[in-house]
Amino acid sequence: MSTVNIALVGVGGFGQFYLRALSERGAMEQVALVGVVDPTIANTEFAAALTAADIPMYANLDALFAAEKVDLTAIAAPTHYHRYYATAALAHGSHVLCEKPLCATIQEAEEMVAAQAAADRFLAVGYQWSYSAAIQSLKRDIIAGVLGRPKRCKAIVLWPRTASYYGRNNWAGRMRSVDGRWVLDSPVSNATAHYLHNLFFLLGETQQTSAELAEIQAELYRANPIPNCDTAALRVMTTQGVEVLYYTSHAIPAIAGPSFSLEFDEATVTYHTDGGGQSVQGPIVARAKSGTEKIYGDPFADQSEKIWQCADAVRSGAAVACDIKAAIPHVYAVNGMHESMPT
Repeated sequence: MSTVNIALVGVGGFGQFYLRALSERGAMEQVALVGVVDPTIANTEFAAALTAADIPMYANLDALFAAEKVDLTAIAAPTHYHRYYATAALAHGSHVLCEKPLCATIQEAEEMVAAQAAADRFLAVGYQWSYSAAIQSLKRDIIAGVLGRPKRCKAIVLWPRTASYYGRNNWAGRMRSVDGRWVLDSPVSNATAHYLHNLFFLLGETQQTSAELAEIQAELYRANPIPNCDTAALRVMTTQGVEVLYYTSHAIPAIAGPSFSLEFDEATVTYHTDGGGQSVQGPIVARAKSGTEKIYGDPFADQSEKIWQCADAVRSGAAVACDIKAAIPHVYAVNGMHESMPT
């Protein structure tokens, strides 16, 4: 098995997840971190550790690609830089694994689709549940009609966030960045984005696609002194007539969720993580009207699976579980909710 060279863009925030995963399992999976890009890398707390690990640091992508052979670029930069870094990496001939959300606007998404097609490389999106064995198995059964026709899907994710969360950078909770780029940062677009995307993904007609959206309605609220919402209720209708209900908030005192319920003609699928205010991970369970039950497993089981699957896709040319087109309905939903109820 050949070694896949990976570069990481962004070392703060979720970039730390990539650094840990690559440090712990990179050698076993034959994935080598060949460089890190962050414009402020020299001033961060991570510079010394990266130097000690003999990992080169670069201020920009051009410098990285001039010095290193890169097969896969992982992007963990802020949302408003996803389009720039993804299209630049593709132009350099690298495959891309971009963290969620894909981007802020559908116009950016269209630019990224065009760049991906021109480069003939994949652009995967890091919604880790989409790569999990539990979600993939459930989706196969949905597509095969084992559970009957989907009728309604709903999810709730209540994750408390305090003033320090909104003060940790200059874009959290904002509509635009300080330099005028769209961010649209909210629990729907950022912290709990996985679980709205998951509903769309499970309703996709093929293993690598998500449902197409026909109608988006939203109620948006804020309790914190921020420009954007911290609480949202969405009602989305897919083009196949399935109702999707989504509720999320940061302005609450205790954790609840993620939890979801998927209603089909012949079964109901549930997943609950609310353990008296604590997030308790458990299996996805389908209960059929006939009385039978099927356990699909825990979608949180291995959150680094997306890295290794993308590395395998670089080697084999196989399709990735969640590519750019599968992630676009979530972008439509975020844009649509703001059009439905401007903040």
